[in-house]
Amino acid sequence: MGSVKAIELLKGVDLFSSLDNEQLETLARLVIMQNYDKDETIILEDDESVQALFLIAEGEVKVYMTGTDKRETILTLLGKGDFFGEMSLIDGEPRSASVKAVSPSEVLIIRREHFIQQVRATPDLAMSLLVEMSKRLRKANRQIGSLAMLTVYGRIAGTILNLVEERGVRIHGENGKMVTVIRNRPTQKQLAEMSGTTRETVSRVLSQLQKKGTLSLANKDLIILEEGDLKFTDDGKDERSTLDDED
Repeated sequence: MGSVKAIELLKGVDLFSSLDNEQLETLARLVIMQNYDKDETIILEDDESVQALFLIAEGEVKVYMTGTDKRETILTLLGKGDFFGEMSLIDGEPRSASVKAVSPSEVLIIRREHFIQQVRATPDLAMSLLVEMSKRLRKANRQIGSLAMLTVYGRIAGTILNLVEERGVRIHGENGKMVTVIRNRPTQKQLAEMSGTTRETVSRVLSQLQKKGTLSLANKDLIILEEGDLKFTDDGKDERSTLDDED
C-alpha cells in the first residue's frame, strides 16, 4: 500500500480527524502493511508480543473471546475503516480478545511508540481515543446485560439492533417506506456466536421475524422492516421464551 492510499484511509477514520495533512503524512510513513488470509489469526487473547493499533484497509475481521469450553463469543465484526487493539496502546497490557480475518484482509499496523508520539504532539487525538473507547464500553455493557438477562430471542434481537447501530444504512423500501439495510450480513453462525446461542436457534428466530414482517433477507443483505419490533422488555412468558428450552 502506498503512502497516498494510507493517508486517504487515515483521513476517513474519526480517530485521526484532529491530525493535519503534515501529521497524517508523517504517520502514514510509519505504518506497516500486513495481509491476512481468510481465517488467519491476527492477534491472540493474552498475547503481549505486539503492542499496536490495527486499522482495516480492506476485508473484515471478527473480535472474539474463547470460553473454558472452547466456545467462541464474537464481540464485534469490523470492516474497512475500523480499528482494533486500542486498549494496549494505553496500558501496554496483553490483549483482552482475539482477532481473526473473516475474509482476506489488508491491515495497517501502527506501533505503540509511534502512536504515543502523535498523542503527545496532538492532545486532541487522546480525546478522540477516549470517545471511541467510551462507545465501545457502552456497547460491551449492553452485550453483557443482554447475555445475562434476556432470552435467546432477546439476545438475537439485541445483536441485530447493535448491527443496525454500527453499520445500518437507511434507504427507501419498495413501498417508499424507510427501512434499514445491513450490507454483507453476518452468517447465522456468526450471529449465534455474537448472541451466545446456536446456529439452529438463530435460524428459527430469523424465520419467526421474517414471518412477522420484522425483517427480510435479500442476497447478502439483512433488511430491517420494523425496527421497533426488535425493541422490547423481555419479561413475558411468550413465544420468545420458549426458545430457551430448545437452545
